[in-house]
Amino acid sequence: MGTLSRIVFHLVILCLLVSCGPGLPSGCPPACLGAALSERNLTGIDLQGANLRNASLIHASLGDANLQGADLSGADLSRSVLVRADLRGAHLVGANLRYANLSGALMDNADLSGADLTGATLMRIDLTKVKLTAAVLVQAIMIGCNLSGADLRGINLASADLRGANLSWAYMKGANLAPAGGSPTNLSGANLTGAILNGANLGRAKLDGANLQEANLSGVSLKDVDLSGALLRNADLSAANLQNVYLDAADLRGAKLVGATLLTVSMQGTRLEGTDLREAELLAKRDEEIIMVDLTGAKYDAETQWPWGFAPPNTAIFVE
Repeated sequence: MGTLSRIVFHLVILCLLVSCGPGLPSGCPPACLGAALSERNLTGIDLQGANLRNASLIHASLGDANLQGADLSGADLSRSVLVRADLRGAHLVGANLRYANLSGALMDNADLSGADLTGATLMRIDLTKVKLTAAVLVQAIMIGCNLSGADLRGINLASADLRGANLSWAYMKGANLAPAGGSPTNLSGANLTGAILNGANLGRAKLDGANLQEANLSGVSLKDVDLSGALLRNADLSAANLQNVYLDAADLRGAKLVGATLLTVSMQGTRLEGTDLREAELLAKRDEEIIMVDLTGAKYDAETQWPWGFAPPNTAIFVE
């Protein structure tokens, strides 16, 4: 075989190899059960409706991939790149998505129940139609995500970054938003209007500037939380633990704090018109000294209800 013939031969072989694409197992798709595809470049691949249960896709490149309706239950997608991937209707129950990048992914009607998304990136994704029951989102980056009306019962969002996220009317009963590894869950400026958070753990979370109007926070632990400037109008904080909380300039008009613990709380400039504080703990005793909640500049009116025998200090402002 001459030199030219050999060159042509190798070019043909190369072309054939390239046309084979990522080298998927025979019959895949759709039959990709348990497929070993870790570290493969699957960018833009069409795996719609494929059976990828228990597949190994560790550190795989799946950007712009079509995974509509695919079954990825129990699959290992840790550290995979799923940027702009189409995951609509996909099944990811119990999948490992630790530190995966899902930015810009389409996820309507996807099921991520029990999935592990620790450290995953989900920035500005619409998750309103995604099933996330009991999912683990510890330290997940979810800045600007839309979770309005989502069912987030029992979800673990410890130390997640939810700055500017929309969680209005989300059902978050029993959710965990406490810190993990020393980093607090960040909900600064988040919209939690009407969210159901009773029984949730919000210890040390950052909620400054958050909108919690009409939210149900009864019995919630908010110890050491920063709620400065938060909107809490008509919120239910009955029996909530607000010890060492910053509520400076917060709006608590019409809020219910019956039986709440407000020991060593700062409420400078807080709006308390129409607030119900009956049976709330406002006085703390430390080394024989009585320490009262700081109400400097706080505004109250004739509709404000204080604990029995409590008289607001002269530093608070009565408004007609």
